[in-house]
Amino acid sequence: MSSVYLGLIIGLIILVKGADVMVDAASKIAHILNVPSYIVGLLIVSLGTSMPETAISIISGIEGRNLITLGNVVGANTLNIAIVLGLTALVFPLDVDSEVPKRQLSLYIIIELAVVMMLYTSNTFSRVEGAILTSGMVVFIFYILRKTKRLSEKEKPETKLEDEIFDYIEGHDILAESLADVPEHKTLTDRHDKGTSMSRQTVLFVIGLAALVIGANLALDNAVLIAQILGWSEALIGITVVSFGTCLPELVASMVAAFKKEEGLAVGNIVGSCIFNILFVLGISGAISPIQLASNDIFFDLSIMIGASVMLLIPTYFYGRISRLTGFLFILYYFIYLAIKLNH
Repeated sequence: MSSVYLGLIIGLIILVKGADVMVDAASKIAHILNVPSYIVGLLIVSLGTSMPETAISIISGIEGRNLITLGNVVGANTLNIAIVLGLTALVFPLDVDSEVPKRQLSLYIIIELAVVMMLYTSNTFSRVEGAILTSGMVVFIFYILRKTKRLSEKEKPETKLEDEIFDYIEGHDILAESLADVPEHKTLTDRHDKGTSMSRQTVLFVIGLAALVIGANLALDNAVLIAQILGWSEALIGITVVSFGTCLPELVASMVAAFKKEEGLAVGNIVGSCIFNILFVLGISGAISPIQLASNDIFFDLSIMIGASVMLLIPTYFYGRISRLTGFLFILYYFIYLAIKLNH
């Protein structure tokens, strides 16, 4: 028993340290690229923290158990907004002063409604519809990359003549030293420093992400063992420990980002994870094996997921802030939903 508790503690330590390294690296990558941290959270951090849901869903799709995939995606997205962002905002209120989150949240709600329509029309999610969602993920990534490029190009561009002069200076130490303190001649050094720093931060980001996932899995495995030792039922373990466990990467990453005043990174991580879960995770699983609904119960869960998204859009759009009160309402919303599910 003591070894199980020790494993849980070690897993949590690795998880938090991994998140710390990853968030620091992501923040510096955003600075190097001259883009808001929200963009890095939306495109890079979110893909990494969604790995548990991706693994579970792809395996379920290959085994033909796609209802698990659908339930996992809907449950994870509801948890991401209601619990992950709710707990984060409850501890560290989040300022979201950007047009980008508003646009991406609106896009996410449209995607949710599209999935509901796909399922409602025939009670089936076909391979074609799965391929459409997967293609949508490719388009979304392309759109974000183009936006990132436009934002990074807002810096003053170097002329061809400047490049030639700086390349010549690089090979002449005395001249380089004499110009080192002149602001307009620092571009060459900065350019090479950025390249080196970018490589270093990318490596640190990958190391932090790996530690985040390993720590989350270790903590989850030992938490399940503890619940079993305490005599919890499989249903209770699944709806509590496993559900919360698969969202641990998002939760810890967002908490650490908010603590470091990287609110954009925290919100971008959650919104990006939700979009990724629907477009890629659900899409690729549906493309592998069609999803046939056994009952209409999933539509209640889908409505709860959409409701959580609308609850997030309102304070973000009108106030540019997710307050402690909003965080508390998110958590209350989820536990009301959980109580209804357990008594159904």
